[in-house]
Amino acid sequence: MTAPRRSLRRRRAAGAVAVALIVIVASFVGSLRTALVAPAPSTLVLDRQGRPLTEVAGGDAQDRFGYWPLPAVLPLRLAVATRETEDRHFFEHGGVHWPSVARAAWQDVTHARVVSGASTLAMQVARMQSGRARGLVAKVQEMAEAYALVDRYGHDAVLRHYLTLAPYGARVHGAARAARFYFDKPVEDLGWLQAAWLAGLPQQPTRMSPFSNDGRARGLARAHRILRTLHARGYLTDDELGVALASELGVVDRRPRPEGALHFAMKIAEDVRRARGARPGLVQVTTTLDLDVQQTTLAVVRRNLARVGPLGAGNGSAVVVDADSGEVRAWVGSADYFDDSAHGALDYNRVKRSPGSTLKPFVYALALDKTQRRASQPLYTAATPLADVPMDIVGTDGRSYTPRNVNGAWLGPVSLRDALGNSRNIPALRVLAEVGVPPVLDLLEMAGVADVDHDPSRYGLGLALGNLAVTPAELAGLYLALQNHGETKALRFSELDAPSPSVRLFSADAADLVAHILADDGARRPTFAAGNALEYDVAVAVKTGTSQGFRDGWTAAFSDRVVAVVWVGNHDWRRMNHLGGLAGSAVAMHELLDALLPRWRRHVPLPQSFAGPATAERRVVCALSGQLAGPECTTTRPELFLPGTAPAEPCPWHTRVAVDVRTGDLANDDCPARVVQRRAVIDLPPAYARWAREQRLAVAPHDTSRLCGGGSDGATRVALVEPKDGLRLHFDPDTPPEFTTVRLSAQVMGGSDEDVVFLVDDEPVARVGAPWEVRWTLQPGRHTVMAVLARAGTLSAPATILVRK
Repeated sequence: MTAPRRSLRRRRAAGAVAVALIVIVASFVGSLRTALVAPAPSTLVLDRQGRPLTEVAGGDAQDRFGYWPLPAVLPLRLAVATRETEDRHFFEHGGVHWPSVARAAWQDVTHARVVSGASTLAMQVARMQSGRARGLVAKVQEMAEAYALVDRYGHDAVLRHYLTLAPYGARVHGAARAARFYFDKPVEDLGWLQAAWLAGLPQQPTRMSPFSNDGRARGLARAHRILRTLHARGYLTDDELGVALASELGVVDRRPRPEGALHFAMKIAEDVRRARGARPGLVQVTTTLDLDVQQTTLAVVRRNLARVGPLGAGNGSAVVVDADSGEVRAWVGSADYFDDSAHGALDYNRVKRSPGSTLKPFVYALALDKTQRRASQPLYTAATPLADVPMDIVGTDGRSYTPRNVNGAWLGPVSLRDALGNSRNIPALRVLAEVGVPPVLDLLEMAGVADVDHDPSRYGLGLALGNLAVTPAELAGLYLALQNHGETKALRFSELDAPSPSVRLFSADAADLVAHILADDGARRPTFAAGNALEYDVAVAVKTGTSQGFRDGWTAAFSDRVVAVVWVGNHDWRRMNHLGGLAGSAVAMHELLDALLPRWRRHVPLPQSFAGPATAERRVVCALSGQLAGPECTTTRPELFLPGTAPAEPCPWHTRVAVDVRTGDLANDDCPARVVQRRAVIDLPPAYARWAREQRLAVAPHDTSRLCGGGSDGATRVALVEPKDGLRLHFDPDTPPEFTTVRLSAQVMGGSDEDVVFLVDDEPVARVGAPWEVRWTLQPGRHTVMAVLARAGTLSAPATILVRK
């Protein structure tokens, strides 16, 4: 074929292409985008040290980040490098550079494939805005839109928009975000080498990634070529070129790394999306999280789970809070976000669980707070004796049951301090019964616990044992208030959190006294042996909790600087193998605080115990009665008392009496001196009679010896201890009879071990010996219960109970 004939064919082909382009443009004019539009900017989330944690895409750009606004004056170096690299004739055309189009078309036709695209900056802006797939039709549309954009906005605005939209690798778009991502500096501070490197990156962002050796080499080579081109075109002097070529690129790895804090990152992402309505253009948020503290806490949670996993624990979580500011420093929502078998994607710090005994300190704080004391409420002090003996209570379902302590044992009269330190259930129930459920519910709600049901029957006295579910985050807020002298302090997660007014839950004196108790190792004896995980070398107030059935194990603790909560359990509330707070989470808490406290800011070692209330008065009291220690008291202790609550009377329980050694009863003046002996005895209230017998205590006699003329006929007396008069119970016919019972209990006074017969509606239902207890199967109706001595026939006072269907 001759040369003229080949030339003719090429001209005909070019003409056909031109005609086709005109037709296509005419058919698509109606769908052209002629406005500069950019996605909403993403929001970079930093930890408190400024380290990238995560990034929240703006608008619908869920897989792309950046689009940050540029400064008012475009950065000269980047603008020049980009323009000269991508479109050196930018200011010479109206959106399409036709010589380049012709050259590209000729190359594509002659090679039968796409060799060159001839896209100007304006055409690239059109393509990036539309997101169209590449092709001939799309190219023509981009040409038409490029003309319209330059005509409408001008060259400078189009260049600015290109620098806002351009892809710079790693899903980062826009020069402002790229400068922060790769160099951790504002885009206007880029040097010539960095500007040239960014200018060449959009063409092959993956192949020139600086995070691989090959990519860094390719990117630097291209940047050096761009610099030499700029020098040749007069934009750089010889000295500037030399400096730029010799300088380091200065890449800083600022890729967000949320792997160890995914739950926190997701929570902050929720906060960012909510805040954007009031703060459009939000590009950066600094959080309170400290990634170093986070990694330490995560490692502790994982080691702890490996330790307790064989005992049935499937997951764990932890919250660490700075006590001064309320800022969350660590937020471990689960041991492993990607562990599907343990539902690790769940943020357990935001899941409601039964807190076990961890709410007891707040019941006791209300009891100790004189400012909120009701007229009918007893005056409580840290030394007040509480009855740790069996009691029947009516549950929220109307049934009667007898709660027990975790270890199944009873301590008898136990001081409020020891009751809290030993985490005894029965004393806490008795105190809650006096304080009242509604005031505690109000306190919990004021402290930030959500979804509190204010119907007292919803939780009953079981509120003290964990009937009201809380999240680990809510529990951290409660203990933060306790650490803050009884005043709430909102947890803070980022600069987006608005200031929250504080609320006083109870007096500072009451809070400080409870903190003093929770830091008292001696108050935990005998339930917690010496050397347990609750003992620290510095002042730490700590409380454990175990939910019913060993489904949750909690530890909450605070020092002068840190508040922390650790939890273990299972996503499906499955029982663990007798794993509670002490074994399940207290060891982890100790390890955590041992790691964190020495490096926490303003570390000042404290003595082993909190000082307690500044206004407290110190007295030496009987450890059993809580009154001033007398000469017969076998165990005494120093105790703190809030103003106006210190005891004024000596101990009435420990005394010395004259006893007839023949009978063990009281001796009078008619007893021969040879049979009289003065003995140290303990005179306990009737509620402790059974416990005293089981402990084989030398209990004070109440009757005069019959051999010394005491009494008229030597008869003993009997008292009905339970049920209490006026008790109301619910009868459920579907419950097996063995579980629908009430305890009948009597006390025999006078030194006799005579049997007791219990009468219900004047009919004998049981005859028992010491300790004179039995359970009676409930029957619907109103019943009168009495106890009678089997031989003497002496009756107790009656008690009336109502059993409703």
